[in-house]
Amino acid sequence: MTGSGPATGLAPRLPAGGEAVVTPWARCALLYLFLFLMGAETFLVSPLLPTIATDLRVSTGAAAQVVTAYVLTYAVAAPLLGGFSDRFPRRFFITVGGVLFVGGNLLCATADSLTALTAARALTGLGGATAAPAIWAYLSESAAPHQRGRAVATGVSGYALGQVLGVPLGGLLSDAAGWPWTFAAVGAGLAPVVLLIGWRLKGPRPTAASTSPLAGFAVWRQRRLALPLLSTGFLQAGRLGAYTFVGALFAERYGYDTARLGLIGLLVGAGSLTGSVLLGQLSDRARRRGIGENVLSAGCALVFVGASVVALVSTAAVVSLAAVFVWMVAGGAFYTSQQTYLGGADPARRASVISWNGTLDHLGVALGTALLSPWAVAGPGFVAVTAVLGLTAAALSATAARRAAG
Repeated sequence: MTGSGPATGLAPRLPAGGEAVVTPWARCALLYLFLFLMGAETFLVSPLLPTIATDLRVSTGAAAQVVTAYVLTYAVAAPLLGGFSDRFPRRFFITVGGVLFVGGNLLCATADSLTALTAARALTGLGGATAAPAIWAYLSESAAPHQRGRAVATGVSGYALGQVLGVPLGGLLSDAAGWPWTFAAVGAGLAPVVLLIGWRLKGPRPTAASTSPLAGFAVWRQRRLALPLLSTGFLQAGRLGAYTFVGALFAERYGYDTARLGLIGLLVGAGSLTGSVLLGQLSDRARRRGIGENVLSAGCALVFVGASVVALVSTAAVVSLAAVFVWMVAGGAFYTSQQTYLGGADPARRASVISWNGTLDHLGVALGTALLSPWAVAGPGFVAVTAVLGLTAAALSATAARRAAG
């Protein structure tokens, strides 16, 4: 069987050098389904906040802490767990994380107070922080080298598809049966997937130099890793930080109501999905021509800057919508490029590196929101800060590319 064909078995075949020669697509499919459900669950919470607040008899602002609980737990736990994850078979951490994620969602479904729901969301975030870095590491190390970009991009696409479909499907289920059933559905859907992963997932066992919980922090000593990680933080600060205010922009400038704003959410998800698919195809071809992912990331960041500026300053709705779509295409492509590069940059610390990428992703959104909130939406200061964040990301990725070439 050639490396370009589909694998009939489920385990990656490794030559003496340790690189997979056949990508185990059947096993990867289990992880893609996991990522799909994780993406759906992560993004379906925000639209449900008003309903949750009413049922639990708290304000919407207070209910928002259930989102914060997930994000903060993930951002703090992922780097600490990444150091341990690189010492165990990927199956172990993916399965443990999956069990925590399922349990957290089932506890969300039964929560009868804000405190209980917040604690359950924190447990869900811990599950995501445990499983996700190991998932991305597995996809990177189990794929044949010439298909690594495709393997990672399909995972990003699955996560993005979960965002696209999760919000409307979760809303329909909430309207029909109540918001607890949205969490119950995710838990019930993921449970058999986790069982199959625990039973069938096999692959190369990672080896790391240390079992210390602080081992994951060693990645910051290497500029070839630190620069791209910082690039992720700045790009997500601009991309998703500014996107936080897009709804307000379209409501104020173009008079969009809630229904049309919901369609923008679908457009955003479709853009991210398109970007990840395109980059997956481009990445493998570019690598064969000696063009690294850092170069692609820098280019994606520049496209984001141009598209975001157009979207924010235009006074024509169709132009702003088209620019937002390109904005998200660039963002999805950037994230895929980063995951592909960081997943292969340090094979001994794959999960550690990728866990930091996830943390910088979350912290970047918080940073961008904080930096942009003092400015008038789409005003000169707002546009300038968004552009500077994107340009900084491009500069960091370009610097990383030059160091790699040198």
